[in-house]
Amino acid sequence: MNDLEDIKNVIALVEPKSNLDWTKGFTMTIDEAEQIETPEFIIPNLIIQGHVVSIVAEPNGGKTTLMLHMAGRMSQAGYRVIYVNADVSAGDAKSMVTQAHLEGFELLLPDMKAGSGMADVVAHLKKMNAEGGDFSGVVFIFDTLKKMVDVIQKSQAKDLYALLRGLSSKGMTIVLLAHTNKYKGTDGKPVFEGTGDLRSDVDELIYLIPQKHSDGSMTISTEPDKVRGKLEPMTFTITSDRVVIQEDQYIDVAAQNAFMKQYQEDLDVIEVINRVLHSGLCKQIEIRKAAKEQGVSDRVTRRVLKTYSDPYAYRQIWKSTVGMRNTYRYERL
Repeated sequence: MNDLEDIKNVIALVEPKSNLDWTKGFTMTIDEAEQIETPEFIIPNLIIQGHVVSIVAEPNGGKTTLMLHMAGRMSQAGYRVIYVNADVSAGDAKSMVTQAHLEGFELLLPDMKAGSGMADVVAHLKKMNAEGGDFSGVVFIFDTLKKMVDVIQKSQAKDLYALLRGLSSKGMTIVLLAHTNKYKGTDGKPVFEGTGDLRSDVDELIYLIPQKHSDGSMTISTEPDKVRGKLEPMTFTITSDRVVIQEDQYIDVAAQNAFMKQYQEDLDVIEVINRVLHSGLCKQIEIRKAAKEQGVSDRVTRRVLKTYSDPYAYRQIWKSTVGMRNTYRYERL
């Protein structure tokens, strides 16, 4: 029996190794997998502990007000929160300093301290990354990303993202506030400012879609674009005096904005149809004929009537009923 074992050992030494044996060094054992912690939300559906998340919005889209609020929540949950703001006016800085003191997070204003700037903050981050440590209880919020690096310069951005990934691997949670481009994508959705490295190097990329109201308040809904955790969209209201309220139900602000944009474009046709209705005509076929005489195509009249008589539309203008022989009649609400 011992002789047989010896022969097997000799054969094993003689047999050539597969050129794919190196892959075993990159596989993970069950025990190693068990040691990986399940992602833990600091802020449900927004910020995961130990991740790098970019929150992107148009200028004046509410991201700073929202994240100052979140900084307070995370601080109250026991995290050391450091909010670095290099995109603030002197007029706004005073109220932010007060808010930071009241809610227990640290507010860094590098551009307002003589002889310092965001480059000094980045230098300290590099030192932290090189020295190592456990940063699992630390949250950094950077407002905004473009103040840290020229987001258009690929090499600079790549180096910064590598630094942030290094800190994230040591447990730090990093939130990058960023701007959208002026123009939307071909799908009508917002596009982040900078190179594609931003999307590939962060764990989550979340857009904030704002809807501004005449009373100075704002509704903001999140639109997760890239996620490495399960994130559901949610909605916040920012009042005119900058109080943040999370809504119980999600509101599709992007859809509402698109509807209102189309509504503005349809106003002339809506006015034509209203004049026709005011004249006493109410059947669809009569409305279409009269609108055509005023230069509105039959296709457009049909679409506008259908859109703004829908009881589930964001803005309903007319009520429609079906009479004899499937005849549609319309009246103003």
